[in-house]
Amino acid sequence: MRNQLAFASLCLLCVLGMTFASHAESAPPAMGSKPISATNWSFECILDSGCGPNPTGGGTWITSTSQPGTVRLYDAGTPWDILNTGPGTYEWTNLDTWLDMVAEHQPRAVIFTFSHVPCFIASTPCSDEGKTDSGKYYSPSVPKDLTASGSKTFTSFVTALVQHCSPAGNCVKDYIKYWEMWDEPNDPHYWVGTVNQLYDMFKPVIPIIRSNVPGAIISTPPVCGGNTTWMTSWLNLENTNGRLSDYYGFHSYLSTFEPEQRINMIKNMLDAKNNAGWTTTPWWNTETNFQIGEDTCSTQFTVEDCRGQLVRWHVLQYAYQGGAGGAYHVGWYDFPSISSGGYDTYYYTMMQWLTGATFTASCTYSGTVYTCPLTEADGASGLVVWNTGGNTHYTPANEYKNYKSFNGTYGGATTSISAGEPTTIGLIPIMFATK
Repeated sequence: MRNQLAFASLCLLCVLGMTFASHAESAPPAMGSKPISATNWSFECILDSGCGPNPTGGGTWITSTSQPGTVRLYDAGTPWDILNTGPGTYEWTNLDTWLDMVAEHQPRAVIFTFSHVPCFIASTPCSDEGKTDSGKYYSPSVPKDLTASGSKTFTSFVTALVQHCSPAGNCVKDYIKYWEMWDEPNDPHYWVGTVNQLYDMFKPVIPIIRSNVPGAIISTPPVCGGNTTWMTSWLNLENTNGRLSDYYGFHSYLSTFEPEQRINMIKNMLDAKNNAGWTTTPWWNTETNFQIGEDTCSTQFTVEDCRGQLVRWHVLQYAYQGGAGGAYHVGWYDFPSISSGGYDTYYYTMMQWLTGATFTASCTYSGTVYTCPLTEADGASGLVVWNTGGNTHYTPANEYKNYKSFNGTYGGATTSISAGEPTTIGLIPIMFATK
């Protein structure tokens, strides 16, 4: 979302069977597979923020100990306006940097998110409102050559994009398998056209992506702010005029809400999906963080609560409706904020606990105590538990023999307990296990 703080307020108001080419080291598991895999977590690097393409050339991989299995290319120096600088003119430097870095860090999945109409093809002039932190301009207006049959300029760009390879020989078709249609089109800073115009722009290019990228996965345009009205219109268009999407996507930040409140936005978005007849379509929240624009936890919460919220927010989404009903992916925007905010050990430990696990049901609560059952990677039964009201004692079922906790170290700690032993729980979840 957010290369401009001014843009953030609008969203507040709005409230993978994947095969890589043989030269890749190894293929990451499909993002849509269960149990949870490393590709179900992603990071984003904002251009000129310390990871991604460097202003002086080359690139820097994310330096945190936490290493999600997916990279999302948005605000990463790869939008339409930066890559397509004029009619038939392309500047691939930033994309080449990413392709080469991804090739060096396999197995790794990549999400490419379309965004930003270039000024040369915009139907209204670019202005300072479309200026990014890196000094580039784009327009939220529709391409001036857009008709019911698409935009020739956009179609040419997508064709060139999916056929592109870096000078080192790392090709888009081998490394970018996930494609997200237009970032937050319900926000007028990114799109002022109609839902129908956006559909018209994408309908001719989706077959081009699929024909050039083996195993390509296409996602709906991800809206922000829980805008079910916009998404319902889009889903109805696909139902009526031809299905384009494999995944259903949206963005939901915590903002100043606790995860246990914010999950209601997820519910509303999924109700819209299911009401449109897309009940079996995988869903993902590809962009989240704490506060929009600031990427920090609200000062109204304690440090302990913020650390707990990071974990609780992911668990609530992965566990939603259990098994295949849960999130197929949760992506953290501005990933350097994980380290700068002091969350790296928590994110890393959370990944260690949940990778390979399958949630068997949604989280439930009694008062302020939340419990989320899962099966761990080794087949043991597990139970993630926390108390939003603060520290209290919780007595697990007799089958649980230990619990894992966050203790500020990478991987956390495991403590043995006797059958039915009362255990302290609090704002930061712990996970009971049967072995």
